[in-house]
Amino acid sequence: MDARLGALMAEHGPGALVATDPAGSVVSWSPAAQALFGLSHEAAVGRTLAELIVPPELHADEAAARREALEHGSERFDVLRLRGDGVPLYVNCSTRAVHDAQSGQLLLLSHMTDTTRWRARRDADLVLARFQGVLELAPDAIVIVNATGRIVLFNAQATALFGYAASEMIGEPIERLLPQRLRVGHVGLRAGYTSAPRMRPMGEGRELHGLRASGEEFPVEISLSPIDTDAGRLVMSAIRDISERRRIERTLQEKNVELERASRAKDRFLATMSHELRTPLNAIIGFTGLMLMRLPGPLTADQEKQLTLVQSSGRHLLSLINDLLDLAKIESGTVTLQLEDVPVGAALDDVAQTLRPVAQVKGLALAVLPVDPALQVRADRRGLQQILINLANNALKFTPNGGVTLSAEVDGDAVRLAVVDTGIGISEADRQRLFQAFTQVGDARMHGKIEGTGLGLHLSAKLAALMDGRVDVDSELGVGSRFTLRLRRGG
Repeated sequence: MDARLGALMAEHGPGALVATDPAGSVVSWSPAAQALFGLSHEAAVGRTLAELIVPPELHADEAAARREALEHGSERFDVLRLRGDGVPLYVNCSTRAVHDAQSGQLLLLSHMTDTTRWRARRDADLVLARFQGVLELAPDAIVIVNATGRIVLFNAQATALFGYAASEMIGEPIERLLPQRLRVGHVGLRAGYTSAPRMRPMGEGRELHGLRASGEEFPVEISLSPIDTDAGRLVMSAIRDISERRRIERTLQEKNVELERASRAKDRFLATMSHELRTPLNAIIGFTGLMLMRLPGPLTADQEKQLTLVQSSGRHLLSLINDLLDLAKIESGTVTLQLEDVPVGAALDDVAQTLRPVAQVKGLALAVLPVDPALQVRADRRGLQQILINLANNALKFTPNGGVTLSAEVDGDAVRLAVVDTGIGISEADRQRLFQAFTQVGDARMHGKIEGTGLGLHLSAKLAALMDGRVDVDSELGVGSRFTLRLRRGG
């Protein structure tokens, strides 16, 4: 560069001086420019200002400013530029056209000084005049930044949250409120948001942490809102300390882990206790039966009554234990089902044969509608019998008059096995909790007469799900109920 151009650069003082050709390619890059933009002379020369320091959305403005400078020179004005690390800053820039006497080349000489902090304070004055009265009353910490990420408003709640006075923070980069490890990454996130601003409510987006003046780090939740003002587009952040929420969540998570561990231990215990629990009960029921058959000798009326009570209670307890053990196996994942093609007609007949004595004692009809002998379902044979017996036994329990009908019909690739009764029916409110464990619903007047664990329907629904099926219910209070087991068709 000739002595005249060097003198012109020196004449502009200590600011950053950059010489470019008319197309915007850098010819000279002063030490002050290196310091301001964080780019060395070698990294800058030969590249355009647009690719070095101009935000993409301002490329057209930069080209227009060059054309204006070539024709008329340019006045000083503030422009948004980028450092080499992507950090935005405002610079006051003036450009004039000069000739390099040595090469005869026409050059554009730009003088730039950093006005980022000054611009932030100017923006702060405008924002305070417009928003301070309203935002001081906001329940959350409110921080507003300008296009360079510098703080232009810091309300009283922000002071209480972070421990800084507003006067300390005006003009500071927002990253000062973040832990050191998050600052570099946040610059990129902020740039991404600025390029596509939108309303972002609390809780949306990545987890962030704040840093108090004391050095204490804490979790925060942030909502973002772009604001168009006379100072340009700003971004308002509402910041909320969620330390207490995180503490409660951690406590709940720890408790849930403990409960899950205890539940698994309980399920493993019950699932392995089948033999130990059932064997003595079967012995009690068996020997009681022998005594009632008078094989050891005659019984008095009181002895027969007492033994009948022992037998009845033993069978009820065995039923409860069987349901609990089956449910524990399902919950612990130790139950194994053997899915096979099971004839539907035979399954319904077996259920009717098992429960017909119960129906006869109550004076109820128990019927099985005709089923195609070739119709099959894909199911575990024992699990299918257990579900159907549960459904039919419930129907008999809650049917004081009339009867229970078992049927089956094809529904596309599925089969619907139905148990229909003429019983007391189920209210809509009761249907909402029908399949919950240890729950019995229906007419309260009958509950004292009905034995049961409240596990039958819950267990049936679980077993059906394991067989890729489901149990549905349709009922009308005082008229009756229809329980339908839907399973995949076999064959």
